[in-house]
Amino acid sequence: MQNLFKNRPILSYLLITFFVTYLFWFMPAFIDMPKDISLALSLIGGCGPLIAAYLITVSNSKAKFKIDSLPIFVTIFAVACFVMIIRLLMVDDGNSKDATMPSLTEVSWMAYLLFGLAFLVLALNASNATNKNLLENHIRSFLPEKVKLKWYVFGFILIPGMSLVGYGIGVLLGWPVTDILVDIQPKYLVGFLSTFLFFGSNEEFGWRGFMQKEMQKKQSPLITALVISFFWSLWHLPLHYNGFYSTGGFMDLLPRFVWMIPITIIFSWLYNSSRYALLAVMILHASMNNVSSAFGTSEWIYFILTIVVAIYFVFSAKMWKKQNLQPN
Repeated sequence: MQNLFKNRPILSYLLITFFVTYLFWFMPAFIDMPKDISLALSLIGGCGPLIAAYLITVSNSKAKFKIDSLPIFVTIFAVACFVMIIRLLMVDDGNSKDATMPSLTEVSWMAYLLFGLAFLVLALNASNATNKNLLENHIRSFLPEKVKLKWYVFGFILIPGMSLVGYGIGVLLGWPVTDILVDIQPKYLVGFLSTFLFFGSNEEFGWRGFMQKEMQKKQSPLITALVISFFWSLWHLPLHYNGFYSTGGFMDLLPRFVWMIPITIIFSWLYNSSRYALLAVMILHASMNNVSSAFGTSEWIYFILTIVVAIYFVFSAKMWKKQNLQPN
């Protein structure tokens, strides 16, 4: 196994990622289970990219699997628990229309144990941001740095900015637009934090932090982005069987293969341009997943803007050229 990790890190990453995620995400599609257990399994399955990247990095570094920074571990675990409770309370308050989310009163002790397992994985991974024994420690850039503040801000405002521009153009052209939500503060903030911690941004430890850096040792950023776009899209397949997104299966997944291409290019560009600031890409991911709940837009114009921005980044950064990768 160690030889596979060392000689075929990308293949190893994909095998572990898909195995972990598909194992837990496909369960609700074949086994009838309550919403709280289904949600808990989705959290664990979503850690697939993170788990794969962490296992391979520790193994190749010949380091120990351990909690390296106890303060970081406790902080991430505690904040994740707090945010999850608030998120579930919002269902009780009628502020969420997500049919896949249980209310706080519907959560069983078994679900809490599974939530805790997912949060332990997240906290263990984050605690190794300070682990000096890890070679090419992609987790390190999860910690904020003052010199990269502009990239964190950029990651936060890019998607809302594109959404609002899409809304304005849509109104001018008379195209259908979604409404801007005025009272968005609690819902947007909790949604943002939920995505940042366990509903999406944790994926970035794997897709950008590990796979992108590994692929760019031999391939250009553009080729890397296109390859990741394919596997990243395919990785979401179970969510179109278990009801998290839909129950339409592979046919419902097909559009994702198209619109994930410009998104992946944007994510890849930000990760490279920020000198591998994983935190910036995680912020961008959380912003992207929650923009629809806060800012109105015209979906078609927003998609066109995404393509335009991606093309601009490709040419401005000459992403078709192989780059000299600087280790963390």
